[in-house]
This record gives sequence, structure tokens and C-alpha cells, in this order.
Amino acid sequence: MMPGYHTKALGPALDAGISQQPRWLLLHGFTGSHLDWIDLWPRDFPALVMDLPGHGRSPDPKGDFAQEIARLLAALPSSIERIAGYSLGGRIALALMAQAPARFQELLILSAHPGLEDASERAARCRQDQIWIDLLRDQGIKRFASAWQRQALFRAQHLRAPMAVAIQHRRRLSQRPEGLARALACFGLGQMPPTWPAIPVYNGHLHWISGAQDAKFCALGEQVCQIRPATTHDILPDCGHNPLIEAPDMLKERLETLCGHPGR
Repeated sequence: MMPGYHTKALGPALDAGISQQPRWLLLHGFTGSHLDWIDLWPRDFPALVMDLPGHGRSPDPKGDFAQEIARLLAALPSSIERIAGYSLGGRIALALMAQAPARFQELLILSAHPGLEDASERAARCRQDQIWIDLLRDQGIKRFASAWQRQALFRAQHLRAPMAVAIQHRRRLSQRPEGLARALACFGLGQMPPTWPAIPVYNGHLHWISGAQDAKFCALGEQVCQIRPATTHDILPDCGHNPLIEAPDMLKERLETLCGHPGR
């Protein structure tokens, strides 16, 4: 359904057995895949899940951040009018909105950064990402996956959701190291043009979700609400950076509420 990308349709089927056209696009985080959303998304609401460039069965990115966003935008089915994205997927959702704000009626952003506005911070982040890129290329996916999970941002996941972390680790090991390296080189936070200016003028529905124990990203959500008061910000209790594996039942309930809201 998106030429050049690996995708899967989710949602109900019509009586005639023909799938409804997807209205939502679901985007995973860095090192993830379309599988991350499969068991979470409310099946009454047609959606398209995809492997982002460099991940799973989608090809590696060929251009820079802006070029890849333009490529994604051009490939989207005309029925897609809403996007949900976690972390990297949330940043890509914001970038798509910034490029075509009238195209999207609704965004659901989970634990994502709207972008670094300071040039020195962006340069520092690029240097940090290059360390991960070198690790992927020099030592392979196994060493990278173990080091990536040991970051402070994810450490508490082992206590909250050990089985989900184990599944996530196995999925990471199935990724191509060069694909992840190119994805990070293209889509890293330091490469991303900041989307802060596009947020206050966005006329669609904007929902932000953060984990209560993820202080940095809770604060980012509050900043978004300050510059755009119409934004809703759900803070999930006893949850860190990744609600998809740390609070799946709570997140699924919230998704059902948001998707089932009148007018959606």
C-alpha cells in the first residue's frame, strides 16, 4: 500500500470481505518494526503499520532527513489522514505534519522530541549518534543491541516488563546493522529540522503521551502544551519512555478512547 516500504493493514473488514481504507499511519521507534503496534492498536479503526526506512523489510534511506520525509509523504495512500508515532516515529510524524499540515487531521505523539533548535546541541547529538553508527558497523547488531538497551532511558524496563524487553531484544537482533546505521545517520535527532514552529499553527487534533517516570519527555510534552494549549497531554503513571512495552494495557485503553472520540 506504500510503494517502496514494507507495510501491513490493520482493522475491520467490510461484509463483502474487502478491507476498509486505512485512516491512521502507525510509526515505530528506532530499532523497532511494524510488529510493535500489532497487539496495541484498536482493531475497529483501520490503520497502516510500516517498517521505517532501514528497519525490518523496508529499504535503507537514500537521502537526507528532508528528502526521506518528502519520499514518505509522496508514498502515503490518500486515505491516511492521522498519524501515531512513538519516539523516532513521533518525530517523523511531526516532520510529516510540518511539511503538509493541512493533510493530517490528527497526530498522536508518544515520547518524542520536536527537534533541537540550538546548532551546537544538534552538532553534539550528531557526534553522539556517530558513536552508535560506528558500533553497528564495527561490532555488529548483537553488541549494539545490548549496549542500546543499557541506556538509562530504558533501564527500568527490565523491572516493569522483562518478557516484553526479551521480545524486543530478539526483534532488534533480527535487524540489519547497516540498515540501522543508515537510519540513524538520516533520521537522528541532530539531523532533524526542528518542528517547534509548526506546532502552534497546526489546526488538527494533537495528543501527546508521556510516561510519568520519563522526566525529560514529560517536560517536552508540557512545553508543547504551553505553545499550543489545545494539545492534550496524557501522562501515564508508573511508566517510563516506552509505553508500548511498559504500559501496554493502559496505552491500549487510551488509544481506544482517543480513536473512538466523537468526530474521529
